[in-house]
Amino acid sequence: MRVWSLALFALACSLSSLSEAAPAKEPTWQDGLSDRELALQRWFSYLTYMQGHEANPWTDWYDDGKQLDVTAFRYQIAFCGYACAAMAAQTPAYRDLVSRQLLDLCERMIDRRSWFYVTHYWDYGAGPPDPCRYENVMYTGHLTQLMCLYELMTGDMRYSDSGWDFVWEDGRKVHYALEKAVRGLYDQSVASRSGGICCEPGLVFSACNSHSAASFVLYDTVHHTTYSAANQRWFDWMRVHFRNHMPLTREFLYAIYDQKHRLFYPVGDVGGDSWTLGWGYPWFPDPQFLQKGWKHIRSRSKWLHPAEDQEYAQNNRIIGCCAGGSLSVSNSFIPLVGVQAEGKNCPQARKVLNWLEASYGTPLNTDSDGHNESYCYDVCPKHRISSTGIIAAALATDGDSMRRLYRTPRTGIWTAPTLAWVDYPNVYVRAAEYRDPVLRFVVLKGTPAFAGTTELRCSGISGPATVRRDGTEWTAVVQEGDSLRITSDVDTEHDFEVRCAQPVH
Repeated sequence: MRVWSLALFALACSLSSLSEAAPAKEPTWQDGLSDRELALQRWFSYLTYMQGHEANPWTDWYDDGKQLDVTAFRYQIAFCGYACAAMAAQTPAYRDLVSRQLLDLCERMIDRRSWFYVTHYWDYGAGPPDPCRYENVMYTGHLTQLMCLYELMTGDMRYSDSGWDFVWEDGRKVHYALEKAVRGLYDQSVASRSGGICCEPGLVFSACNSHSAASFVLYDTVHHTTYSAANQRWFDWMRVHFRNHMPLTREFLYAIYDQKHRLFYPVGDVGGDSWTLGWGYPWFPDPQFLQKGWKHIRSRSKWLHPAEDQEYAQNNRIIGCCAGGSLSVSNSFIPLVGVQAEGKNCPQARKVLNWLEASYGTPLNTDSDGHNESYCYDVCPKHRISSTGIIAAALATDGDSMRRLYRTPRTGIWTAPTLAWVDYPNVYVRAAEYRDPVLRFVVLKGTPAFAGTTELRCSGISGPATVRRDGTEWTAVVQEGDSLRITSDVDTEHDFEVRCAQPVH
């Protein structure tokens, strides 16, 4: 027995020795943003805070003068914002850029230019027009989703705390805070026979209700409320009754339900299906509904093959993705469904993206310096912002990544060490992530003419920090309290690691 005990003791010592000798496992870092995503991000910056929402007119935004159709500002603003959030999720320790982008987009959304159309549909009597008061989920759903994403991504609660005013042309105004708008949607959902909220008077679109439902999930994630409890009833009704049962049709869903007459318009579109599914997956109580819809789209759509490794689906020209009528717009929604159903390498999604890239991908020189620093999908002047936003969101999404983003509190990210500021757009941020106790970020030159050194500012740094650039100690660093200033060139792409002296929990 004594010999056996000594053998066990020797084995334990040996294992202990091996354990002590084994190097600490290095974290696996995210890849961050591709060159294409950085160029898309640059275009969204040009469209948003670089010109400012106060600009009149909004440069390169399409204004049809009516704001009644799918070309309206609200759709351009919303899809641009959703893409900004999806891309920023890949650089969680760098939030300054997405904060500026989303804040500008929220301010554009509450600008009267985006909602003056409401008097065309609803009578407000002597009161000031209020775009969140009656139905209009096609506006309020996007507004609340954008504001909730702004809170989730940045930790700035200004729209919940101080709120905002909807100001009419004669100066009359109505005040809102974010929860008031969310609660208004919730109350309409609860009061509805189906759980769906109308867009235009009496008409329920499954696509637009994806955004009110996503808002409930996002608001609950940030504020620990229970508004998303309304989603189950709408989901149960929608997945059964919105299913297209018209013979000789290919679509998965109807597009419109007439709530007053209790009937469906017997039309659908592959783009409308993909809108509902792709933007619905983050909130669906049962994620299998996306899988079922994607299987239907793959097998039932009429697929055309214009070139090797390219495909697109024939759309319904009558309704064309909620009356847009555009083949390119309809197909812009498809990859977002595929990458969530099968992951970013989904073969069908890649083929559609290849077709969109070959047909509409357009480098842009927005700052007139002779260099194409930006990128968009120029499907047409009316839809290029919306389509580019939808495609960019697909490029930044992999499987459950967007669903997890919408459902995961980020309070730890808000307080963790961060890359707080770079000289954008002279400097781009490809990756930025904190894994206790290391803040790692990758920076590169954004403007070809930019030369010399630049400053990279970090915040939330606990205790004395050490910095490595491209694997070598870097000493051009000044630390003051929890702030760190790093001086470096960006002539080539550089990988920085800031190691905090004290772990942040």
